[in-house]
Amino acid sequence: MKLKEVLKFMVATWLFATTLQTLFIGIVGLLFPQNGFVLTARDLLKLPFIAFMSAVPELIFLFKPTASRTEVTVRKILHFVLTAGIVFTLLIYFGWIDASGAILTGVFFLVIYVTLYIYQDRRDKKTAEKINQRINATHHSENATHDDKA
Repeated sequence: MKLKEVLKFMVATWLFATTLQTLFIGIVGLLFPQNGFVLTARDLLKLPFIAFMSAVPELIFLFKPTASRTEVTVRKILHFVLTAGIVFTLLIYFGWIDASGAILTGVFFLVIYVTLYIYQDRRDKKTAEKINQRINATHHSENATHDDKA
């Protein structure tokens, strides 16, 4: 990916994460008002900061377009480790979870990350199939195939 694409994705990720965090807080507050789930104005400013910091590891995906599948997988694993490390360090630092609560939260984080990875992989495969179908249709309309080496 090029730097411009990664930066656009980082901004989109930041906005998406901030929105999800805000929605999650609102839903938890509505469903469980008896728990006294209260955030101060200072806490609300921490949400976009955490979301931004969780988007920074996207810079790992700056790579040449011909990266192997193994290289991309290693980068995704490294991305997960960095993102989880940043998010959990900030959550513990801000006092929103304690170290023991980080384990359970980490399991949920891993499940969400793996689910999104699988979704993205399937989406990428469908996109590749569509592109290949268009290429094949173009070659077919020109009475040519990929195997012709004329």
